[in-house]
Amino acid sequence: MNPFRKRTGIFPSYFTGRDDELKELTEIYESTRSGAAGHIIIYGPKGIGKTCLLIKFEEQLKDVDGVYPVRIPLIEGDFDEIYSLIVDKAAENLKISEGHFWDNITSLGVNIPMAGGFTVSRKRPTTSPSVALERILKSIYTELTGENPVLILLFDDLQRIIPNKGTNKVLSILQNALVELNLKGMNIMFVATGAHDIFSQIQDHLDSAVRIFEPYELKPLSKEEVNDAISIPADNEGVNFTEAVVDLIYEMSEGIPYYMQVLAYNCFAEAVDEEVGINELKQSFPRSLDLLAQREFRGMYEKSTNEERKILGLLAEDQREFLSYTEIKEGLKLKSEPSFWLRAMVDKNLIIKKSRGKYCLRDRLFKEYLKTFKPYKENGTY
Repeated sequence: MNPFRKRTGIFPSYFTGRDDELKELTEIYESTRSGAAGHIIIYGPKGIGKTCLLIKFEEQLKDVDGVYPVRIPLIEGDFDEIYSLIVDKAAENLKISEGHFWDNITSLGVNIPMAGGFTVSRKRPTTSPSVALERILKSIYTELTGENPVLILLFDDLQRIIPNKGTNKVLSILQNALVELNLKGMNIMFVATGAHDIFSQIQDHLDSAVRIFEPYELKPLSKEEVNDAISIPADNEGVNFTEAVVDLIYEMSEGIPYYMQVLAYNCFAEAVDEEVGINELKQSFPRSLDLLAQREFRGMYEKSTNEERKILGLLAEDQREFLSYTEIKEGLKLKSEPSFWLRAMVDKNLIIKKSRGKYCLRDRLFKEYLKTFKPYKENGTY
């Protein structure tokens, strides 16, 4: 059985690393239990392992008395849908009927969307969103048992509910509700994951949120962690990845767990005599690149403007890792300044500004995709 995963958001067969991150989350949980609630937003690019970290943290807390983790995978849509999501997941995790929760919530004067055939109308809360959320969480918290219980809300993909109302409004709603509940002695901890730019959005739109939502950037895995993540599950299936292959997967993936899993998955499928060597890596790499192109890279490229595609082509074709602002302008023979496009591309996570006036593509595999498929040559944009 192939022990690796070729999709994001799926827990790996072997979890490694993230010791510092789990320690940080545990410290915030312990602080919350002592009455000083903490709230954290874990951010980073797609595939960095945010969802898996939430799942692992939830798993560690399941057998701790008086601790109630509720993981809420957010869906694209209106922020109002979050009320039903919270109640549904809380009812499931706490093994309490949804009807019981809804009865308590509506008795508090909150009219919110219902599920499972209940008759209450699907109307927007009659109270303000922050008060509605506060009352919903209060009704959940009062159901918890044990001495000094802790409710931990794990919101996955926070940015999915932000576009509808904007960063400012969504975080204001969360902030106001959490502060009020914590002041009333309810030990509620909020943990969310978000895209690479989620915290810059917070700083741009709601400075006060910085004081309640602690930022934590999730970094790539180290070389040793990548080695464990590949070698241990492969060995468990009787397949050996040579050291050279593991080193190359680390270099190509740059420690991003999703990329590492895709590369290892296709390598494993090519194993000969229960071993994966350089030849097997070479044979499987086109399939890995094509999969990443279909699921991520092509969509990223197609959402870029013609001007941005020219810059992508220039960065892909140049052998250097970084290009300066001046080199980009001169390389494309631009008469106008490219600063607007470069800023937009950084915001879209197409490129990274490494230092003042120095730019590179977001990662090596994206560059490899551009060099291999050369989509910028199809319509003459480069």
